[in-house]
Amino acid sequence: MKILQDAMSAYSDMTVKSFRTIEALGDAIVQRLPIYLGEGSEARGVPPEGEYREEAGDYRGAKFSTHDKGTLTLAPIQMGVAVGIPRTSGKGKFWPRVVLEFEMIGDAITVRIGDSPRAVRGIPPDFSEEDVERVCEEIHEYIRVVLENPVKVATAVGKGKLGFI
Repeated sequence: MKILQDAMSAYSDMTVKSFRTIEALGDAIVQRLPIYLGEGSEARGVPPEGEYREEAGDYRGAKFSTHDKGTLTLAPIQMGVAVGIPRTSGKGKFWPRVVLEFEMIGDAITVRIGDSPRAVRGIPPDFSEEDVERVCEEIHEYIRVVLENPVKVATAVGKGKLGFI
């Protein structure tokens, strides 16, 4: 029984460490993204599934797929990011939601953006501003590619990895 107890403690510790690290990285991405995108842009953490309101602000813990689960596991964690892109007319913003998926294996985090085959890999738990910037760059590129290609929009929306309000 002692072996199982020790294994359970190790699993529990790793699960909490993984969640806390991913939570901090997700918060850093939401804070850094408007700076990366430039003047007039905004970003909010929103639920990765279901409805959201951009005027509600950051959804805090509810922006992660673990929020309503009740238990934490070492499974990948999703987070929604609503990106406020000013309309060219100057009236209002366009708010696409991009779903990020975080997976921590050992001491490295991989972040997948939307339904893109590309991912940001090898982010350490003590991530740097440069690591966060790499994720912001991929989010920007993903949104750009999707919006410039109507077929890609349909695919991304159909898979639930990009949404619009």
